[in-house]
Amino acid sequence: MIRCLLVCSLLIFNLSSLQANDLLVDQLKTFNSKVQKAGALDYKENCSECGLSENQTDSLYTLYSALNKKSVKLSVLTEGRAIEVFNKLRSDEDIPFNYPLDGCYARAHKMAMNMDDMGIISGKAFIEGDLYVNTKLGEVGWSYHVASIVIVKKNGKMIPTVIDPALFNHPVSYNEWKTLLLKNPNSKMVSEYFTKRFNFDPDTRHADLLDYAEDDIESMNQINRSNGRLGEMLQMTQKLNAKGLK
Repeated sequence: MIRCLLVCSLLIFNLSSLQANDLLVDQLKTFNSKVQKAGALDYKENCSECGLSENQTDSLYTLYSALNKKSVKLSVLTEGRAIEVFNKLRSDEDIPFNYPLDGCYARAHKMAMNMDDMGIISGKAFIEGDLYVNTKLGEVGWSYHVASIVIVKKNGKMIPTVIDPALFNHPVSYNEWKTLLLKNPNSKMVSEYFTKRFNFDPDTRHADLLDYAEDDIESMNQINRSNGRLGEMLQMTQKLNAKGLK
């Protein structure tokens, strides 16, 4: 394409200098312009830090994670926008929020990819330890839990906000999310940290990833499909038990 641009430009110059037919010069100029437009690249394409929409986010805010020494850039949302995003994610049938017993890492990964499509740069909040949490399916024990995190600007303050439809009906501050995970007297936190949206699980907490790994995406899809079916079965069982049937 560059070679074509040079040839076209030289032709325009030579023809003009020789006082060639004005119509032919105009035609070459038009062709030159079309080639430039056809070959123009969007610099945001395939850019892990691009994808902001002026209608959806005001800026980026850097959240520092001490344990893994990472600076995580997150989109800043209004309260209203955060609620809209939460509700849209919660309604995604491909994310099994109806099965909170396992698979938080796969749910968080899918949420991150969905928010990419919305023009939102999210991160992930991890808490590791002995966690005992009450869910819609009863108490469950985890060795860690992860969910998506963004920044919400409220009353001039930047608030780290977690999106976790498996445990909440609305976006909550990171502190509120953490409090729920440690509410049970038997719960004990070992570590807490943040990562970019590309990090799949605790094994990658120190990794500086620039994109989603294909293997992680494949695992995400398999786990979400499997857990979605399990969630449907458990919901059906609960309904039958409520009716006094076995």
